[in-house]
Amino acid sequence: MFLRCQTQWRCGPSGVIGLDYGVVIQLCNLYHVGDKRQLMDDLQIMEGRALELIAEKQEKEEKKAQRKSQARRK
Repeated sequence: MFLRCQTQWRCGPSGVIGLDYGVVIQLCNLYHVGDKRQLMDDLQIMEGRALELIAEKQEKEEKKAQRKSQARRK
């Protein structure tokens, strides 16, 4: 289900916020998921890790952009 939801991320001005749970529930119904509570628990673990990785990548990109900006000033 995580892969089925891979395009259902909510985003804000600062970037990715998390999965759109309304869509997740609709997909659960579409695919006749029996234990939706367990699925949501599992998805939230994967979502949390994905958000950590996204934040790490964003931080690296910001630091790289800062270094480039500082190098241009010199």
